[in-house]
Amino acid sequence: MLGASSWRHGPQQEASGASPALIVGDQRGGVQALLKASGELDHMPYTIEWAMFPAAAPLLEALNSGAVDVGGLGCQPFAFAYAGGAKIKVVQAGFQHPSPTRGRSSAIIVAGTSPLRSFADLKGKRLATIRGSAGQDLALRLLEREHLQPGDIHWVYLNNAEAKAALASGAVDAWSTWSAYVGYALLRDHERSLADATALPPQPVFFAASDKAIAGKHTQIADFLQRLSRARHWLAGHKDAYAAVLARETGLPGDVARFTVEDLSSDPVQVDDRLAAEELAILKRYKATGIIDKIPDLTGAFDGSFPIRS
Repeated sequence: MLGASSWRHGPQQEASGASPALIVGDQRGGVQALLKASGELDHMPYTIEWAMFPAAAPLLEALNSGAVDVGGLGCQPFAFAYAGGAKIKVVQAGFQHPSPTRGRSSAIIVAGTSPLRSFADLKGKRLATIRGSAGQDLALRLLEREHLQPGDIHWVYLNNAEAKAALASGAVDAWSTWSAYVGYALLRDHERSLADATALPPQPVFFAASDKAIAGKHTQIADFLQRLSRARHWLAGHKDAYAAVLARETGLPGDVARFTVEDLSSDPVQVDDRLAAEELAILKRYKATGIIDKIPDLTGAFDGSFPIRS
């Protein structure tokens, strides 16, 4: 099922024999805004239909069902979906640029008046997050660092909107989330970051495509990924311009959009089985927590047929 909104970009009339539309899944308009701001949506030779999602989980469901051809997500929800049998592959990967603030937008959020002062204080407390998400994996990595066990936290599985409300009401003690949700919590809701990913090793970000789309729309996907790669290079020197478009396209406040953009600069890397090591570590954490029953064979999870070009 598609997200709350979708729209077309490109030729409005497809001539007979023209390339079919590429359906791209996006979260909070981030990729669409980036391509628009960088000029990569100008003079499209095919139509893009955008589908907006509040998080990676419903985007992955749409990918697996064939409702969406390709979409951007973190390595953590990809691992969770692949372990569940989703017929998808990673077609582009990137690592965030090093910076003093890298990882700040992946955080454990608590109320401004919360008595919790360190991540270790979460022992025995209620933590809201999405099952199998980047938020849950952040908490699992922080548990490892503090030599705590997954069972030391009471996991409360809620979507981001529900978790935000639960934190505000006191129904949960903390919320593990990412991106604009963190920015809004810190800058607008006067909440605090109890811990974040700034001291953790960086993880890749992915673009994934369905097996069906790779087989039937390889040319369009290849072109789209080249545009995305160029836009990511452009972003490094144009964060304010991108933040302005992101705010306009999504309705985010300007300061929240700028906060979000800080962690989005990334360098593309060639997709190959070397990425499996990172995914395997995530899957081991998920299995230890009981999120998945078994670790899948990752041999078919990565498609290297879309080379990197600037």
